[in-house]
Amino acid sequence: MGSKKLEVRQKVEADAEQGQEIAETGEQKIEEAETSEQALSSIEAVDDDTAAAVEEARSESDAIAKGVAESEIEEPGEQVSESFKETREESTEYSEQELENADTATEMTGDYGDVGSELSSQFQESGQEFQEIADEADQENDEMKSKLDQEVAELEGVF
Repeated sequence: MGSKKLEVRQKVEADAEQGQEIAETGEQKIEEAETSEQALSSIEAVDDDTAAAVEEARSESDAIAKGVAESEIEEPGEQVSESFKETREESTEYSEQELENADTATEMTGDYGDVGSELSSQFQESGQEFQEIADEADQENDEMKSKLDQEVAELEGVF
């Protein structure tokens, strides 16, 4: 694998790892919110003042959960998603260039035809590899976005 393919593939892997870290943070924040919600639900207020205090605490906790969902899941997830998109675009451009080079190499004729044919084949293979990397970036991005969207909805719905 050429150095440019390796570089682009490493970007996809790094973004996927970062997305996984965000998802793990989301899972932790959901657990914290669920534990806090269980504590609030188990409180039995004796009079109106304490009942109001519990409802105020629930309202504040809901606001905190929504803020955490945005700042620790949505925003970082959007940044990683944008990086996946940039990597896909970059890899797609390389793929297109390699396929254009493959077409150009087929223009070698006569005694040079075999060389051009072999070169064209190598460029086609390279173009396909770049396209596979672009497709992988799309797939990883879609999976990450789906997971993070689910976590945001879950966290925002705890309280």
